Amino acid sequence: MSHPAHRPETETGPPGRGLRSNLPTLLLLVLILFFLFSARIIYSPLLLTIEEDLGLGHAEAASFFLFITIGYAGMMIFSGFVAAAFGHRSTIALAVLLVIVGLVWLSFSSSLWSMRAALILVGTGAGLYFPSGIPTLTSLVDAGDEGKALAIHEVGPNSGFIIVPIAAVFALRFMSWQGVLLVLACLGIAAGLLFLLLGKGGRFHGKPPHLSNVRLILGKPSFWVTTVLFALGSGAAIGVFAMTPTYLVAERGMNPELVNTLVGVSRASSLPMIFVAGYLVDRFGARRIITAVMLTAGTATAAMALSFRPLLIAAVFLQPALIACFFPAGFTVISRIAPREMHNLTISFMFPMGYSVGSGVVPLFLGVLGDRLTFSFGFLLYGALLVCGAALPFALKLETGGNGDGNGIKKTKMR
Repeated sequence: MSHPAHRPETETGPPGRGLRSNLPTLLLLVLILFFLFSARIIYSPLLLTIEEDLGLGHAEAASFFLFITIGYAGMMIFSGFVAAAFGHRSTIALAVLLVIVGLVWLSFSSSLWSMRAALILVGTGAGLYFPSGIPTLTSLVDAGDEGKALAIHEVGPNSGFIIVPIAAVFALRFMSWQGVLLVLACLGIAAGLLFLLLGKGGRFHGKPPHLSNVRLILGKPSFWVTTVLFALGSGAAIGVFAMTPTYLVAERGMNPELVNTLVGVSRASSLPMIFVAGYLVDRFGARRIITAVMLTAGTATAAMALSFRPLLIAAVFLQPALIACFFPAGFTVISRIAPREMHNLTISFMFPMGYSVGSGVVPLFLGVLGDRLTFSFGFLLYGALLVCGAALPFALKLETGGNGDGNGIKKTKMR
């Protein structure tokens, strides 16, 4: 047996666990997630410009998100093999590299199908991250701090929601949409190098998706309940965000620059809310938080269909703040579906299904309704689906993790 001071890092984490001591690495993971997420949503504020440049309709442009999701979901299914072969740290670096290549390819593409192939590559790289990034993060902190750590991690996508639309408005004054993608690729290069040079953690291998592991995870009803919840949550966050600028400009007659600025500023409230959610998850349990989020965010999403301008703008600001609270709770639930060492497999099985609906099908669905009926009807319908989803958390039966899951989750003995 190796000496404790020199023991290798395993699935249970590195020798120095703790939120405060590993905060620099956590912040590097936040930066990487910001880059990967921005590479998936940057097309939302660019969508009208791309439509004009390529002569596309709303549904065709919205299909960009579907092609990203094809790569995202497809790679997540096989990410367990990659993490098992190369380890989580190397897999995170590979994810960043693939997205950089995809962005550069996309910026130099001269045909629609070449762009779609590049978008699949962007999704492929992004799909590698979560099954390795989340186990790396949770290996650095104690179970009692997981909610807080995951809340910090969620600063990545939530700051992307804020910065990307505003930065796109500014950048489009000086460069083409292709130039914007190249600038984003440069950010990815910086993020990847910083993580490799300065980041800790992730020096262990994931579990491969063997048949016995697949049966264990897919045989749990809580896996399927959580998959539906993530489909609804990601649709409310990414799908609604993707089509909101087009909706406000095309259907509500608002100025494009004003809309992108408004959408970016509206996401600012999500940053403090995710920290509040992280505390509440540790205090009251994930189930109660998810139920409250589905009810309130669903109501706000439906209210975005209103034509009365003050209430519409209020809903645009309120909806992202509410749905941001879902993810710290949702990731806590994921970590308790199966034993901790199979965490990466739970994510790699769940996300292809959940996020393919939320970030691929939902924006396409809203785009089709925008072409054939109205965007407002789509927002109303999706808000109603979220409200109905508020009942799902009561069906969750999860593994006990560390100090448990607050007061809101039924626990079963860890196997």
